[in-house]
Amino acid sequence: MPRSVVGLLGSRPCCRTSGLREGEVCWEIIEGMVLSYDNAECREVAAELLRRHGELQAEANITSQIREFLVRTGLVESSDIREEISPAEGSSNSVDLAALDTLIEVKRRIGNGIVPDSAHVAQLDGYLTAAMDASKGVRIGILTDGKHWLLRWPNAVMINTSPPYAFVLTDADKWYALYEWLRDNALVVRRDIEPSSEEIRDQFSPSNPLYEREIDTLRAMYEKYAEYETVAVKRRLWEDLLRTALGEVVQGDEFDDLFVRHTYLTMVVGIVVQATFGLDVNQMAENDPEDLLKGRQFSEATGLHGVIETDFFAWPIEVGAASLIKTIARRVARFDWSSPPTDVAATLYQTVIPAQERRDLGEYYTPRWLTKAIVEEVVADPVNQRVLDPACGSGAFIAECVEHFLNAATQQSVPETKLFELLREAVTGIDVHPVATHLARAAWVIAARPAIEKSVSTAVTVPIYLGDSLQLRYQSRDLFAANNVTIGVGDDANTELVFPVALVNHAESFDQMMVDVAEYIESGEDPKLAMGDVPLTDGESETLSETIDKLKDLHAQGRDHIWAYYIRNLVRPITLARNKVDVIVGNPPWINYNQTTDVLRDELVNQSRNVYGIWAGGRYATHQDVASLFYARCVDLYLRDGGLIGFVMPHSALQAGQHTKWRTGEWKARGGARTLSVDFQVRKAWDLERLEPNDFFPVPSSVVFAERRGEDGKARPLAGTVRQWVGATGSANVRRVDMEITDTSAGVLSPYSNLSRQGATIVPRVLFMVNEVSNPATVRVGGTVTTEPRRGTNDKQPWKGLELTNLHGNTIENDHIFDIHLGETIVPYRTLVPRQALLPVKQTANGISKDSASNSGIDSRSLGRRMQQRWARINQVWEDNKSPSNRLSLLERLDYFGNLESQLDWRHEPGNRPRRIVYTKSGEPTAAILDDNDAVVDHLLYWVTAATDDEAYYLIAVINSRVLYEAVQPLMSKGQFGARDVHKHLWRLPIPEFDGGDSLHVDVADAGRDAAEGVERELVNLKQRYAERLTVTIARREVRKWLRESAEGRRVEEVGGALLG
Repeated sequence: MPRSVVGLLGSRPCCRTSGLREGEVCWEIIEGMVLSYDNAECREVAAELLRRHGELQAEANITSQIREFLVRTGLVESSDIREEISPAEGSSNSVDLAALDTLIEVKRRIGNGIVPDSAHVAQLDGYLTAAMDASKGVRIGILTDGKHWLLRWPNAVMINTSPPYAFVLTDADKWYALYEWLRDNALVVRRDIEPSSEEIRDQFSPSNPLYEREIDTLRAMYEKYAEYETVAVKRRLWEDLLRTALGEVVQGDEFDDLFVRHTYLTMVVGIVVQATFGLDVNQMAENDPEDLLKGRQFSEATGLHGVIETDFFAWPIEVGAASLIKTIARRVARFDWSSPPTDVAATLYQTVIPAQERRDLGEYYTPRWLTKAIVEEVVADPVNQRVLDPACGSGAFIAECVEHFLNAATQQSVPETKLFELLREAVTGIDVHPVATHLARAAWVIAARPAIEKSVSTAVTVPIYLGDSLQLRYQSRDLFAANNVTIGVGDDANTELVFPVALVNHAESFDQMMVDVAEYIESGEDPKLAMGDVPLTDGESETLSETIDKLKDLHAQGRDHIWAYYIRNLVRPITLARNKVDVIVGNPPWINYNQTTDVLRDELVNQSRNVYGIWAGGRYATHQDVASLFYARCVDLYLRDGGLIGFVMPHSALQAGQHTKWRTGEWKARGGARTLSVDFQVRKAWDLERLEPNDFFPVPSSVVFAERRGEDGKARPLAGTVRQWVGATGSANVRRVDMEITDTSAGVLSPYSNLSRQGATIVPRVLFMVNEVSNPATVRVGGTVTTEPRRGTNDKQPWKGLELTNLHGNTIENDHIFDIHLGETIVPYRTLVPRQALLPVKQTANGISKDSASNSGIDSRSLGRRMQQRWARINQVWEDNKSPSNRLSLLERLDYFGNLESQLDWRHEPGNRPRRIVYTKSGEPTAAILDDNDAVVDHLLYWVTAATDDEAYYLIAVINSRVLYEAVQPLMSKGQFGARDVHKHLWRLPIPEFDGGDSLHVDVADAGRDAAEGVERELVNLKQRYAERLTVTIARREVRKWLRESAEGRRVEEVGGALLG
C-alpha cells in the first residue's frame, strides 16, 4: 500500500500500533485516505508544536498548531473546530478550542510539567460545568500546552496525571501515540464499531476516561437529589429487592455507589436495545433525551411494552440529566448495532461491575456452551413446550431458549405471523435482581428480533418479570384473597392497592393495562382510560377504579408511578404458579442461608425444614445454601407433573451432607401433611468438576435433572452414577464418562472423629493478631508488651481497609498474649514459629469469664485494665463493621461452638490424653505434633488429643501420607482448583484407634517418628539455604519433595498403605 498524505476529511481509524514488530508500519484508513505511522508531514506538525512549546510562544500560536495537528491527522474536519467560543449562552468566558464535543483550553505552561496549576484546572472545570448545565452534553475537556495533555470532565474531583488520563508528547516521533490518545480518550471520532465483547469492554470499562466522566456526573446528581421523594422511593425498593437477591453482602455507602452504577448500566442497556431495533438514538437524544429512558417512541415503533420503561433506574430524568443522556446516546451510536450479539447486555454488566465485585456479590454467569447443552437436553419440543427460567439473571438461558424455539419453528415451518405470540408463551423468565431483569429483557428481545419483525401484534409485553420466584417476600396467601389481590405500599397511611383476581390472572391484559395506567398518569391524562374494554363486573370495576385513584395520588405526592411497574411484576410469579410449565432451566442462587437478610432467613429455614424436609442443620448448618431449596420450591410452584427441570448446581449437591435429604427426591412436609416426589434418575446428573480450566464458576459445578412425580408419585434419589464431563472447557470433543457418586455424608468409620475439634475462630485477624513493637517510653510499664495489628495478605474487606489507629502502639498486659498456630505455621511433621494474638482471657485462667449481662459478653474484672480498654475498642470496631446479617457478638465469633473454651479446658485438665496433634483444615492434609500445650489453635487447623507420643506419631504419619490424601480426595469439598477442604472427612476412612499391642500400629508410629526427625533436619538445611526468603509454601514444597525421595518418607507410605488397606 503506498504511503500518502492524510486527507482533510473525517476519520475512521481501523488499527493501532500496539503489537507491531520492528520495521512494521501501521496504516490508518481515513475515509479512503491512508495515514501511516511514519508519515513525515504529521511528524513535522508535531515537531513544530513542540518547538512553539519549547520557545514558550503565545497561547494563540500553540492553539493554531494544535488545530493544525487535529485537522492534518484527520481526527476532525476543519469545520468541526471552533475557536474562542462560550461554553454556555450568557457566559462571558470563552474556551480556546472546541473540537466536536471536546473543549480544549490552551496555556503556555499548564503547570510544572504534567502536574497542572490548580487555577488552570478550575478554569477548565468551570467551562465543562457550564456546558453541562446548559444541556450541551457532558463533555470531555483537555488542558494542554502542546506537550502536556490532561483530561478533565464535570465533577472530576481528583487530578490524575497517569495514563490514560494524561499524555506527554516527549518528541515528534511520538505524534502517532498522541493521535491515538486523542482518538480513543478525548475526541469521539470512531464510527460503526463492531459490538464485539472486546470493543464493548474497551469502550465502557471503568478504566476508560469516558466512563469515568459519565459515572462521576451521575454520582454527583444522585448525591444532590438522593433525599428527593421520587428518588428515595426508587432507591428503597431497589435495595429491598437487591437484599432478597444477594443477601447481606453489601452495606452502607456501598449500596449508594452500586445504585448509581446499576442506574448507569440500565441507561446504557436501554439505549443499546433501542439502537438494535434501528432507532436513531442520536436523533432521539437531540429531540427528547428523556424518552430514551421512558421508551415511548420505542414502544410506538416496535409494539413492545415493558422493555424500556420508568422503573427504579429512571430517576435521572427527574433530576435534569438530559445532558448526560445525550452523551451516553452519542457513545452508543458509535457502534453498528445491525447484528448485535444476544449477550451484549451481559457483557455490559460484566464490564461495569468488575469480576471480583461480582464474586463478592455472589453473581456468576452461565457460559454459552453449558446453557446450550442443558436446553437441548430438556427442551424436546420448543414450539409446543412452555419453558421457565425462575432465576434468569443476565438472560443466558433466556436467549438460548429463544434461539432454540426459532430454530425449531423454522424446521417445522411455523407461520411467521404466529411466531411471536407462540414465543411469548414459550419462554418466560423471572428474577428478583433489579438489574437482571433489564439484562434478561434485552437478551429476550434481541434474540427474538426475527419473530418480532414478523409480528402482527400492535402492543405486547415481554415475558421477563421482576419478582421473587420463591414467593417468600409475599406469600400468595398474603396477596391473594378469594376475589382480590392486595399489595401494601408501606407508607405512613398504610395505603393498600387492590386488584381483581380475574384481571391479574390474565397476564397480558393486566400487564398492558398497568403500562397504560403509568403512561396516562405521566402524561396528565385520565388513567382510568386504561380500563377501556377490560371485562370486569361492576364490583371489580369499582375496586380497580379506587386503586387507580390511589396510584394517581402516590404520583402527586412525589412517590411516583413506579408502583405500576412494581405491582405488575410482583404478582407475576404467583399467577405463573397457577399455570404450570413443562420445563424449568436455570442457575439458581448459590448463597448460604447465613448471607440472607434476617426476615428472609427465618422463612428460608422454615421452608427447608417444615415444608420440604430438606434442612440438614447441625454441623452442616453453616454450609447450607439456598440452591437446593430453590430447586425444590420451583419444582413445587411452577413445574407440572411429568415436567422436567435442569438446574446448574454446586458440585456439593451431588455428594455433600447438607444436601442429603434433598437428594432423596422425596420432600416431606413436617407432620406428614404432604410429600412432593421427583425422579432424579430420569437423566443422569452431569459432574463438571473434571473440565479444565474449571474457572467458569467459583467452585466446581454440576447439572441436576429431575422429573416431577407429583404428590403421589414414586421418588427416585440422586444416587448411583453421574455423567462426568472430562476435557477442555467448552470444547466439542469433551468426553462424558459414567462415574459412581461418592456420598461424603456416609457414616463415620474412625473413632478419632469424636476426638478431633476445630480451632478457635480468631477473626477478624486484624482485631486479634499482633506484632510486638518497641515501646518508645524511656520508663516502661512492667509486665506489658507494646503491639500493633498484624496485617496479612488474606485479610478480607471491610477489615482489610480499616486504619485502626486506636489499636496501634497499644501497651497490654503480658498475660493476655498467646502463641497462635494457624495453617501457615504447619508443615508436614513439624510446626513453624507461631503467630501472636491478644485474647480476652489470661494465660493463667482456666477459662473465659463470661458475663451475659455485659455488652462485651465478658466479666471485665477478669481482664487486665489495659486489656479491658482494648477489648472495648475492638468490640466497637466489630459492631460498626460486621455484616448486617451477622448476629454474633465478637466473643461469640471468637468462641464459636466453644472452640476456644475447649482448648482452655483441655489445657487445664487434659485427662489421660495429654498430647496434641494438629492438621490443616484445607488443601493437602498436613499434620504435626504440637509440643506447646499453652498455644492456641486457630480455626484453620483441627486438633486431636493423644494418650502417648507413639499415638501422636502414629496419627501424623497417617495424615501426612499420600495414600491418605488420595483416599480422602473424593470426600473433600471442591474449590475452583480441585479438592479443597479436609475438615473431618479423613475420619470417614478406616483409621483405627492406636493400639500399642498391634505391630502394624507400632510400625506406623515408628515411621512417623523417623519422618519427623528427618523433617527437622531438612528444615535446618532449608533455613540455611533460603534464610529470610523461606516461606511456608517453600518449606512445604521442599519437605514433601524430601518425603517422596527419602527412605523415611517411603516407609511411611508403605506402612500407611497397609493400615488403610
